[in-house]
Amino acid sequence: MALAWCLPAGAVNGDVNGDGEVSISDVNTLIDLIATGETSPAADVNGDGEVSISDVNVVIDIILGGGQEEEITPKEITLDDSELAEPSENIPEDEDEPDYGDYVENTSWAVKVNITFDGDKATVTGNPSSVIATVDGAHVTITSAAKHVKYIVTGSTANGSLKFYSDRKFQLQLDGVDITNPTGAAINNQCGKSLYLVMNAGTVNTLRDGETYSMDEGEDQKAALFSEGQILVSGKGLLNIYSVGRHCMASDDYIFVRPGSRMYLNSTSGHGIKAKDYVYIKGGVINMEIAADGAKGINCDSLINIAGGRTTIINTGTNKLETDSLGNEVSTGAAGVKADHNITIKGGTLNIKCTGNDAKGINVAQPFTFSGGELNVVCTGNQVSVAPKGVKCDTDCIINGGAFYSCAPNGRALDVDGTLTIADGYTSRNDSDSRLVEIIY
Repeated sequence: MALAWCLPAGAVNGDVNGDGEVSISDVNTLIDLIATGETSPAADVNGDGEVSISDVNVVIDIILGGGQEEEITPKEITLDDSELAEPSENIPEDEDEPDYGDYVENTSWAVKVNITFDGDKATVTGNPSSVIATVDGAHVTITSAAKHVKYIVTGSTANGSLKFYSDRKFQLQLDGVDITNPTGAAINNQCGKSLYLVMNAGTVNTLRDGETYSMDEGEDQKAALFSEGQILVSGKGLLNIYSVGRHCMASDDYIFVRPGSRMYLNSTSGHGIKAKDYVYIKGGVINMEIAADGAKGINCDSLINIAGGRTTIINTGTNKLETDSLGNEVSTGAAGVKADHNITIKGGTLNIKCTGNDAKGINVAQPFTFSGGELNVVCTGNQVSVAPKGVKCDTDCIINGGAFYSCAPNGRALDVDGTLTIADGYTSRNDSDSRLVEIIY
């Protein structure tokens, strides 16, 4: 029996009959409710969305443990733009290595094109005959068949954009640029090849989209920074992206973030990072603030791999109510990180705070493996359709290294539908309460 309710503010978990304490009377009340099929907001004691004998067992555990559940104070999670010391990066030198082509250093960029925005106009210089630039005010469209082109972009505009049609991979070097497009994406790459996005050291670069996108037939532009091909992020500068229309950054291929890069993503309309094939965070500092209902900080149709850096996601979005094809109301919860396949974390730091109802810190459809680094997840929202979950695994979950922390004061810290494997060798473990799980190796 699926439920849709929230416990009243200040309610005591396990106090089913509402008398202010947890006792054998609550066990009897629960048994009566199960027998009659009646429900109440306090009856789903374990927060799994159903009223069953499992809730009776939880109430008994509370009584045997001395009465009411201990109040939990979650870790404080805030945005962190402090300096991050990262190990030197190993750049593959062998062309046969599978990730050789992901590194901008492994291509010689012989052709340089300068694009400068200046208010309501833009200029393009240095372009050879194989690179055609069309400029309409401050809206620039590049059509290129050239190899090894590096575009260096500077300046500022409140009504401009940069769009690419290219037959080849290219480098886009941001050198202190500020682009706002009131009618769509600030940068729109219609090339299915690699986009090497480089933020020059010491620069601050800002991209903003508009609330309404003006679409060209047969084309996508799903974000303030959108690419049909891969987005390969590097450089020592800062990239700010503000989205009020769609997502912040999106690729119909994969997104790779390298050490040293710095990004701040703010969305009131969609996800922070969205990719189809996979998201690989090797390093860098990423801060996100997501406020759209049902949106995710990082959302991937396939795999997510985090191996380094520091990523902090603050998601204040709540559940999004929609009607499906059968006319049923469906609730889509917000999340910090969501993958339709596997999530692997083996290094770096991932901090997630979700405050909305029904939210999940991590939501993964296929096995979740945490083998190193630091994970801190806090979900403080309440239940509307389903209980908030710190880490929700639709299949298996493996924890065998690093520092794992998940807290959902009004839900479940760790919910695994498959097999949960916690390897020996940890130095500290606290998972006696379904609302808090902490394991340190």
